[in-house]
Amino acid sequence: MSNDSQTPLSGNDSPALRWFVAATVFAAMAVVTTRLIEAETLRSANDRSRWCTVWSIVERGTYQIDEIQRRRGWSTIDRVKHNDHFYSTKPPLLPRIVAEVYRLEKLTLGWNLDKHTDATIRLILFVINVVPYGFALWLFCRMLCRHCNNLPGAALLVVTACWGTLLNPFLTTFNNHTVAATFLMFSLVLAVSILVEGREETWRYVLCGMTAAFTCCNELPAAAFGLALFFLMWRHNSRKAWTLFAPAALVPIAAFMITNYQATGGWKPFYLFYGTEKYVFVHEGIPSYWADPQGVDRSIDTPASYFFHCTVGHHGVLSLSPVFALALVGWILPGTWKESHLRALQGTGLVLTVVVFLFYMSKTENYNFGGVSVALRWVLWLIPFWLLAMLAAANTLGQFRWFQLVAVPLLGVSIFSAWYPKTGPWTQPWLFDLMTEKGYIDYSTPRPQFSSPHRSWIGKLPTSPEVDPNYWVEFTCLDPDVGVRAIRLEDGGPVERNGENLRLVRMSEMPSGATYEFYLRPDLFSSQEDVKLTDSLWLPADLDPQRRQYTELLQGLPQLPRTEKYRPSRIRPVKTGLRVDAFMCHIGSSAVRVADRDGNAFSFSREVWFCSEVPFGTLQFEDSVQTSSRYSLSQRYWQVSAMGRMNATSPVTVKPVKSSK
Repeated sequence: MSNDSQTPLSGNDSPALRWFVAATVFAAMAVVTTRLIEAETLRSANDRSRWCTVWSIVERGTYQIDEIQRRRGWSTIDRVKHNDHFYSTKPPLLPRIVAEVYRLEKLTLGWNLDKHTDATIRLILFVINVVPYGFALWLFCRMLCRHCNNLPGAALLVVTACWGTLLNPFLTTFNNHTVAATFLMFSLVLAVSILVEGREETWRYVLCGMTAAFTCCNELPAAAFGLALFFLMWRHNSRKAWTLFAPAALVPIAAFMITNYQATGGWKPFYLFYGTEKYVFVHEGIPSYWADPQGVDRSIDTPASYFFHCTVGHHGVLSLSPVFALALVGWILPGTWKESHLRALQGTGLVLTVVVFLFYMSKTENYNFGGVSVALRWVLWLIPFWLLAMLAAANTLGQFRWFQLVAVPLLGVSIFSAWYPKTGPWTQPWLFDLMTEKGYIDYSTPRPQFSSPHRSWIGKLPTSPEVDPNYWVEFTCLDPDVGVRAIRLEDGGPVERNGENLRLVRMSEMPSGATYEFYLRPDLFSSQEDVKLTDSLWLPADLDPQRRQYTELLQGLPQLPRTEKYRPSRIRPVKTGLRVDAFMCHIGSSAVRVADRDGNAFSFSREVWFCSEVPFGTLQFEDSVQTSSRYSLSQRYWQVSAMGRMNATSPVTVKPVKSSK
């Protein structure tokens, strides 16, 4: 038996302080609830992945998310392909539990995720996030106050726990981090009552084991916490540790393993297959996101840079939540340890923090700071341990005026970081945005360049030695003024004019019936040299006065074309009705400003989806006209409706895809 429980307590548990704790927790959860009501649902691929599983379990009786993730607004990059079906990358236990909450809501209120998406999701999040987190926070703050020997220190701890942590933004979304932190607080409150306060009731050991194990089920590295807490319980009372704590802990662990086996057909969670063919695959011509991650997911930091930004940089624990520097004080200063009756748990928090950081620092292929998120989210579950470490510092230094003067601004910055993201947690931290704006960091994905310049919306010319009757393409557009319009391009074959080798391209328009013949110089049409589009166009003498019109038709924009080429942008797959596989397109855009007789400026732009698989190298394009104030005057969307030659399968599907990492 440990003697920790015999240490006298000298904390605060006055009625006034209890009311302060209750009011502070209630106010914080009220603001969180307001944010939850205002928050956009299904905003992130991360929580959409879990919601897809919830829907599939209740509506289809399966963990497969093939059907729901095809719906508009439900797609997710957090998916794996297993046995020709899609599954969420997330462990299935939490979605399985939430599915039963959804089932109950559906039976009692008649709401469902199909017709009442927002209301259904918000109510479920209130039930699974706000209510249990608020209750756990109240118990945890009460425990902190009981073990804090001065009122200023107790107030600091309560306000920090309620208002100054980056757990708050995540309460408005479906995630594992707040769930893990909630059950960690439950388990720590119970552990303190057993190890320190001498409470030996059977139910405390049982609930402590269950809540600790459920914490582990929601955060993989928390397995170290489960083992550490079992050791502390065993040291305190080995019989109850083995007969009460351990069997209770096996319940959520067994549920985790069973649901994982139901979903995957094995014991290994899907997220442990990262980097394998389950994550890196091609489906209907579209490579998975993880075959070529973008932005911060590219993992471009060195270990030293990553550690810097995880601690004091753009996602830094200490830069975004500097109040936790006081946790370091609680761990480092020997004086804070000597009299602390919570030193075993505080020391456990220090060891776990080091272990978790080392674990994620070793995952060099995952140096992405948790993706687009307001926090270094994989350490958020440790926040209750950091508050325990702050308790040690507050007990030793909290009564000193200088400590209070230092703590208040640290807390102020932490509160700002916690409440700055109004749209939810799926955005970069304010410090990340500031450093990007100042040019200190740049995680943007470089724009892929065209293999050859595009001066025309026509992506490429045919190269056959004679006329190719199968080299043609038709574009259609629904024009609100005239109805369906069509443009047809077809190969006219190689021709010779005045000793020059040219390529004839015929264009016809419907319903106007207008036809055009373009004699193009292939070497100049795609030349790497700085030439104008008009230089690649040969016209007979009788049509030379119409050169401007012909050049504008080739350019796709009014007025004389500039020397500017189409600017390359992103590469995107495009699904059409022409085949099952998507077409991989490299998007380019060009624009020109025109003033009318009254001096009013207008912007004419064309965005083109260039695609090497399509005759003439263009799959679709979009024309728009805007005023100088960016008011849209018109938009026309042209898409390929038919073509003469097309591969049934995308070359992306045929060629094995490997991760870009």
